Amino acid sequence: MSKAKTNQARIAYSKTQLEQLAKADIALQAKAMGLRLDQAGTAAEVRFLGRNYLVDRNGVHPTDGKFVTVDTVSVLAHYLCSQGRGELSADYLPIGRLTGIASGASSGGGPSDQLSKPLADKFGSDYEAFKKAALASGLRHAGLSQAGAQSFLLEDLPKVPVKVEFFEADEEFESEIKFLFNASANRFVSYECLELLTMCVVVDMLLRAGLISDPEDCEASFI
Repeated sequence: MSKAKTNQARIAYSKTQLEQLAKADIALQAKAMGLRLDQAGTAAEVRFLGRNYLVDRNGVHPTDGKFVTVDTVSVLAHYLCSQGRGELSADYLPIGRLTGIASGASSGGGPSDQLSKPLADKFGSDYEAFKKAALASGLRHAGLSQAGAQSFLLEDLPKVPVKVEFFEADEEFESEIKFLFNASANRFVSYECLELLTMCVVVDMLLRAGLISDPEDCEASFI
């Protein structure tokens, strides 16, 4: 798929999410999805990747007035329209195993699981640079995982927490970065939204680390 076609598809997806958002009961949805309302009670307050947003029926509004990517708009609009209800699982899975859609899903090696590859390509084995970018993007360091990785949690969207794990290189393996989603995530949002959420985190971290200068700079890695 060409870069232009990818843009068109993502713009179309965002438009669909905004159309659904225009019909949403924001107060009801904010409560169900673990978000606070503003003082007027008409917009949900969301802190996403280190920035504050107000989400209402008219769209997704960054409070700093700066540019917001189409993928961020899609993710936040889709989240506020979710009809999912219930509690989170205790488990986290790669997107391929979570959805079972992509090839290689049983091992977590499908195409969607490769969306984090730009992070590995750019950061390499520089864990300290990775950690600095993760914290700047609003992720919380959660210590070592059972698998021995340095683990970070993005909890900005309470019903769809994301775990990002950094496996440091050793004598046998190169460093690796993996994205894991709560096992109940697909109860609340779509497969496409999980992909876009991964992309949002990747782009934001690379921007904050100064490894790209524009959100589109690493788009080719998402084909």
